[in-house]
Amino acid sequence: MMYTKEINELKPAIYELRNEVRDQVCVTGVEELDSLFIPRKGYPLFIAGAPHHGKSLFVKWLLIEWSERYKWKHFIYMGEEGGIAELALDLVEMHVGVAARKRDWRGDEQEHMSDAEFEVALDWVQKHFGFFDPEAFEGEFTPDLFYDVASQGTYDTTVLDPWNDVGRDLRSSGGREDVWLTNELKKIRQHSQKNDRIDVVINHIAKLNADAVTSSGKRYQKPALPQEWAGGQAWYRRAFTMLLVYRPPVNEILREGDPPTKDGETWIVNQKTKPRGSGQLGRAKLFLNRSTNRFES
Repeated sequence: MMYTKEINELKPAIYELRNEVRDQVCVTGVEELDSLFIPRKGYPLFIAGAPHHGKSLFVKWLLIEWSERYKWKHFIYMGEEGGIAELALDLVEMHVGVAARKRDWRGDEQEHMSDAEFEVALDWVQKHFGFFDPEAFEGEFTPDLFYDVASQGTYDTTVLDPWNDVGRDLRSSGGREDVWLTNELKKIRQHSQKNDRIDVVINHIAKLNADAVTSSGKRYQKPALPQEWAGGQAWYRRAFTMLLVYRPPVNEILREGDPPTKDGETWIVNQKTKPRGSGQLGRAKLFLNRSTNRFES
């Protein structure tokens, strides 16, 4: 078996990269975000954020955009979004931009889509989304189980949300969780490459500290560093793209020269980007349209 490669053997691949025309540039139409981050099939995408900062909402919006623009199909597990029926209803509402539920959270009647609109939108979600149900399986919910089931279909992306829902068998890693995590993240990269997918994993922040002060004297939590993701350095070492979803306190000046923050303001912070051509480090400032649950410039 040969363990070396010569340039002559690699020339076709090298010329393909040199002349690459990316006909599948994956954008959202929100210019500030698209100039920061362009995901590529064959690579995983790791996303984190503090509770209630909108990381799962941001991912649902990405999936809707990619399906509307590219007809992509997604295989998803989102364990903190209620049951699968509730998650499907959320996707219907985001796709149409109008409430599907006939009553609001108070129980009052609200303006909503018609029955005909609802049926069309529900069929659209059926066409573009597959849902993983861990309760259908005996035994522990593991990353291997999730990606094995995903590989039985043809999907453009998967979403595993949240990462801390999966079981951890540490026997093969000598009881060390950091070694286990490093191995699991490596396997996710292999799944992405083998299946030409974007495998999205949503993580939490390990430590929440209100350790900064606004211009008005209010204490708040700054955007977490990559090393502060739950699980620590392994995410940064193994990641290709790391996005932090951060919702700043409203009507506060956080940095000198910045305008006051607004309701619905959400920062997408690109904390690591690989391979080349997938984006740049920095921040995109988005705004959540609360009537449609979609993000805008």
